[in-house]
Amino acid sequence: MRKLNYIYISILALLALGCNKDNDEEIPAFSDVSWYTEAGGWAHVNLAREVGQSLSFMDLSQGVYSHEWVLDSGNYYIEGDFVKGDDLTNFIIPDMGLSSDAYNINVLFMEEGLQGVRLHNKFYHPVQYIGYNGSQEYADTLTSFMDEEGMWVIDTTFYVDVYGVIEPEISIEMEGEVLAYIYADSMVYLENGEQKVVTDMENKEAWPTFNIEMGSELTYKDNTTKGRTDTRTWTFPTNATVNGYDNEGNSNLDPENAISVELVFNEFSNSAGGSVEVERSLEVVASKSKVSLPFYITIVPPELKAAFKVYHRGVEILHIDEDDMPNEDNTTWPTIDIALDDELVFEDLTNDAVELTRAWNFVSGAKAGETGTEQTETNTYNTLVSGVQIGSFTVSRTINKEEQTSTKVIPLNINVALIQDGDTEVLGDVTTSDEISNTISFFSNEVLQDIPSESINDFAISGNDYNEVALSLSITSVALNPDNKKEVIVTLNDNVYNSDQLQLSYNGTKIMSRAEVPLNSFDKAVVPVNNSTQIINETFKSFEEYKGKDTGGNAKGWISSHDGAPKDSRYFYYQRTDEKASDGEYSMKFFADYDLADISKDKKVETSVNEGHELSVPEGVYEVTVDIFVVDGTITSPADENLEIKLVGDATLAYKVDYNALPRGEWKTITLKKPFGPSNSTSKLVIQFASDVSSSGNVHFYIDNVSMKGLQVRP
Repeated sequence: MRKLNYIYISILALLALGCNKDNDEEIPAFSDVSWYTEAGGWAHVNLAREVGQSLSFMDLSQGVYSHEWVLDSGNYYIEGDFVKGDDLTNFIIPDMGLSSDAYNINVLFMEEGLQGVRLHNKFYHPVQYIGYNGSQEYADTLTSFMDEEGMWVIDTTFYVDVYGVIEPEISIEMEGEVLAYIYADSMVYLENGEQKVVTDMENKEAWPTFNIEMGSELTYKDNTTKGRTDTRTWTFPTNATVNGYDNEGNSNLDPENAISVELVFNEFSNSAGGSVEVERSLEVVASKSKVSLPFYITIVPPELKAAFKVYHRGVEILHIDEDDMPNEDNTTWPTIDIALDDELVFEDLTNDAVELTRAWNFVSGAKAGETGTEQTETNTYNTLVSGVQIGSFTVSRTINKEEQTSTKVIPLNINVALIQDGDTEVLGDVTTSDEISNTISFFSNEVLQDIPSESINDFAISGNDYNEVALSLSITSVALNPDNKKEVIVTLNDNVYNSDQLQLSYNGTKIMSRAEVPLNSFDKAVVPVNNSTQIINETFKSFEEYKGKDTGGNAKGWISSHDGAPKDSRYFYYQRTDEKASDGEYSMKFFADYDLADISKDKKVETSVNEGHELSVPEGVYEVTVDIFVVDGTITSPADENLEIKLVGDATLAYKVDYNALPRGEWKTITLKKPFGPSNSTSKLVIQFASDVSSSGNVHFYIDNVSMKGLQVRP
């Protein structure tokens, strides 16, 4: 039973009987102001209730001349024995109005928002209410003032924040269109353009079914405003997966509690729509309301519609979308011209939410009469033809034992001719065929005609061994690879070794593409095959691994020299960076903005045995390569051989290159074919400027992709 606490009733009775005047002559010796609220103790702010709930107030003041409670409009005084769950409107005191002189009141709140309960007291003597309200910084202290009658007045208002009853409002949306609005007691939805309503939320037989295409997305959105809710809990359909959600800026918010959630449906099954419970978590007015989402979801396959693209030399030349239906009359199709042996690439773009079977049915080209089954197929056109068709494309799938098929023609006519858009030229490097070999080959960018025997006179081969001794070599034949007529094989009179340094040149007009365009002249270094094991640790050769501390150049496996400053302020000349890279994502940057001669130390970076970068270099001839990107700077002394690459082992073997001769603004590979070794347990590969090197301008460059491999040596 809802009653006031008996102790406070007793206090109130004593105060009312013993502390107020009985007649005009009896003036109390002192006055005091105090009160008590059912919810807020002695405070008179931060009070809260829900519409339809009540709150009790007690005036405990003493020495009172007059006393009055006044309510905001729309709220009521109630009395009687009531329990939780009762409709309190049945306990409204009739004809009571908004004013009461009772010391104890029960107030029923029926209006939302801040509602005032005013206490207006007059006292014989000055009074002061010293409040606390749970905070030392905010004390709701009130001091009386004298009115025109000479009485001391306390006039204050208790503000109760009244919350509305929670009324859920949910929307289900698809591609920006609302499928349904759900409320606590009804759902409004569209069916075939007609608005319909579900009013019996518990009658599952009345629930509609939404057919959702496989792979489609629904948005579940909480639009609740009534009741000032602050959280919610979704139960999603069992055949849905979360594809995204609005976390309201709270990274700890789960999809199940988000204000809106995007759900994607990728499996064939049926499910109920789920449910949501919206909640107000403020403890004194905590409340929640759960509503089922009264519909079913059936996942259906999208209509099967073939879609594809066709490419020629990487350029899209045809796009048939799923809603396109090409005319089968080939006289309406465009015609494209392609070169003999060109390829067309065919890419299937059909929605593949369900596994597809594909059939590219080619009627021309190298695959004429064949059927391609891959998502991407190619067909080479190696016959001179005019106005031929390509074929058609069919996709099919089986769902619930029912096969679906979509076939579309590929609406292009093709002319295949001897066409060449550009020059005939060497594509890529000139290479040897093995580490020791008497053949050299290169590839043309075009298919070539048979090579006349007299074209041998248009080639020249020259070179030295690793000791710079000139080699006596001649060309014995030049021929096409019969299996690939873009490859030219040059045969020599003797074997060459991958430690040799060769140059192959061509200057003639007799080698022709099929379109009668002669091969451009060239003079190119021969890149030899080297199958030897990499001596530089693969983990460290491109500076990809961070050392774990900002010293020594930052790259694990390497150590950089520094300027000799105190340990906490040293500058390391070589430092790992992601500004540029020729291999991977990192390189080693060198930067100095003053004359290198001012630095008494060698400016170097070297492999670090202590970080697992151990070198095993038996005595022999090796190929050492370093990619370098020079930005700027000039070495003034020595003027040519100034950047040093060396191996420190049982003996130190050092070789120099000219920094000034290196190109600026591009990656260049420095290649050394020199004797190195033997190494020992402390051997290091070092790249450096020696201490006596001087410079002008900023010396700024990057190195990357350091390699060291053994070579085959001419006997």
